[in-house]
Amino acid sequence: MVHNKNNSYRWVVLFIMAIGAFGPNYTQFQLSPLAPQIIETFGLTNTEFSSVFTSPMIPAIMFSLIAGLLVDKYGAKKIIAIALLVTALGTIWRIWTSSYLTLFVSMFLTGVGITFLNANGPKIIGSWFPPEKVGTMMGVFLSAATLGMTLGMGTTAMLPSIKSAYIIAAIISVLAFLLWVLLMKTPPTSAGNQESSSEGTLDSLKVCLKSRNVWITGFALLFLFGLNLSISSFLPTALGQRGIDPVAAGVYASMVTFGNLTGCLLMPMLAAKLGKNKPIILTMALVGALGGAFAWLAPVGILLYIALFITGVAIGSLMPLLVSIPIQLPEIGPRYAGTAGGVVSTLQLLGAVTIPTYIAAPIAGDNFYLFFIIGGISAFLTFLLSLALPEVGRKAA
Repeated sequence: MVHNKNNSYRWVVLFIMAIGAFGPNYTQFQLSPLAPQIIETFGLTNTEFSSVFTSPMIPAIMFSLIAGLLVDKYGAKKIIAIALLVTALGTIWRIWTSSYLTLFVSMFLTGVGITFLNANGPKIIGSWFPPEKVGTMMGVFLSAATLGMTLGMGTTAMLPSIKSAYIIAAIISVLAFLLWVLLMKTPPTSAGNQESSSEGTLDSLKVCLKSRNVWITGFALLFLFGLNLSISSFLPTALGQRGIDPVAAGVYASMVTFGNLTGCLLMPMLAAKLGKNKPIILTMALVGALGGAFAWLAPVGILLYIALFITGVAIGSLMPLLVSIPIQLPEIGPRYAGTAGGVVSTLQLLGAVTIPTYIAAPIAGDNFYLFFIIGGISAFLTFLLSLALPEVGRKAA
């Protein structure tokens, strides 16, 4: 088997992908603790700032399916190199942005590379690692993205200026591009990795779009990401309104993404040990809904740290557990997992962009109590949808 070869090099592949995932998330989540300064500098409304913050996710809505098709046809090395170059150029341009429009467009461009990496992550990792390791390695890949969020949110307020923060992000994005171009090799192929030539794209789409469970999973993630981005975009600002200084607010907010990282790594392992995913999904969805609505109101100090961390664990636990469902569905399996992943990815990022920016912010205005309650309701909808999902663990009835 091909997987027995290149044992050391496959870790290089995973490292390059991890840097590629870390960079754009670090770039995006720098904006959260900088929100008051950016809003004042550019004269933005909360809705406009939210649109800037979520703009890196718009490429995922537009290009997730296309990303998979292009990589299938032309290969991962060339296509993703171009996508990472676009991200690097967008991150560099951001250093000199001087208006809402230029900031929005530059941030939009920073999301292109991660869109292509996310859409093709299972395909690339599956080309280098044996099937039984793909889930674990995807957890590492997703954790690199969460680490980028954590450091972006937790450390940016400590930097001397907005420009210095932007320069650090630009260096990381250029590094990711250079590592990919210089070190990434064309993935090995085997019979198990060959794409089916007898079935067209429309046939694959038809199978996935007919799957009730793909749609349920996609909408469950849509509402989950609605909460996640509501917290990410405005939590430091909301804590600031409670009288917490910007540096401390950034540290408090980073507890959510630190919790994300913890949940992303540990809960899939717990689910595998239990042999059942659904009890964990339902429990974490309820915890996330309550935490999303009320955790930010906990007393300042250790209780606020704990409440935000637990909320982050709940949200982070749900991401890998829900994302992994399509490949485990009998009607999807590995054969249609790429296309199903594109459908789910499109829906989840649609929720990330639309719910905080175009639903919660316009309804709540400057009322953060109402804003986070809307986020909690969004996660409760994830709970309700998850009730209808099948159990896909090894102990499924």
